[in-house]
Amino acid sequence: MSNQDKLQKYLAKSKEVRKDDIITVQADGEDWSVKRLTTLENRRVYELAYDEDGKDRSPYFNEIDVMIVKATEHEFDWNNKDLLKAYGATSKFELPPRILDKVEDYSVLSKAVRNFKETQDSLLADAKNSSGETEKRAG
Repeated sequence: MSNQDKLQKYLAKSKEVRKDDIITVQADGEDWSVKRLTTLENRRVYELAYDEDGKDRSPYFNEIDVMIVKATEHEFDWNNKDLLKAYGATSKFELPPRILDKVEDYSVLSKAVRNFKETQDSLLADAKNSSGETEKRAG
């Protein structure tokens, strides 16, 4: 592929409407819609979680909390003032471990945002296995 072809490819790509890759996982008895974070979104996560020296910006949240918020905020209002007040939080990034206080529930969302593709593949495999289809055996 020539440099001009490559350039044209990426110019065309910039005009495409981006379709978010989304999976649904169960946490705290609820369906949580988790969006795959883009490279730029992941960079923003680290900007929000760490200062220029690589130290935590806050003792109340970490990069996983920021990832959970960023990956689910398309359907969940983490910035709701009543929610922040109810949990004594000053930032929406403090909420995931407070709301999902059971380790198992927090872990489900954590794994979904950190290992999106692996979680997606697992969900697809589970769906296939639970559909009742069985392999035909030659015999």
